[in-house]
Amino acid sequence: MCQTILQNPSFFKFLLRIDQDHAATIRLRGCIHCGGPLHQTHYERKPRDAPSSWIEEKIRFSFCCGHCRRRCTPASVRFLGRRVYWGATVLLVTALCHGLPLRRSNKLSQHFGGSHPDPPALASMVADRIHPDSRYGRPLRGRFLPPVEAHSLPGELLHRCSARTATKSTLLQDSMTQVMRWLAPLSTLTEDQ
Repeated sequence: MCQTILQNPSFFKFLLRIDQDHAATIRLRGCIHCGGPLHQTHYERKPRDAPSSWIEEKIRFSFCCGHCRRRCTPASVRFLGRRVYWGATVLLVTALCHGLPLRRSNKLSQHFGGSHPDPPALASMVADRIHPDSRYGRPLRGRFLPPVEAHSLPGELLHRCSARTATKSTLLQDSMTQVMRWLAPLSTLTEDQ
């Protein structure tokens, strides 16, 4: 079930709509440096795990100020920084690496053609960025009681979010969407700077 969400076009279309809405809000706000108008400078990302037929889903929304020429790239729920995989893939792989059963590990390996991302390295990268004492981790600290252990991030976020969701049919999709919203600030360096 976990791998199927990574092949579900409707899930990625939903994430695209979230990013489109957020990008429109950022564009209306204007440049945070000079107040100038923001012009579109979107670009195509090339996630390794994306079907070639997904064109619109691969567009990374970005803007450039019409006055000071500074770039503003809004936070995204689809991309996680400059990683070569979808943010959802990074989240799922890191969540599964904590106690990954052999059967699931084999399915994940088949999904990525035998060359899936290194789960411990990804988990370490994401955990460092959302450590409870980091800039990104502090806002998440108050959301969970008992507090999330730093060594179990980000998988524990997905697990705890899944525990709150009522129906099994949308359990993983809703949980992943919520956690991706929390992790969205990790996807950009320029939205609020």
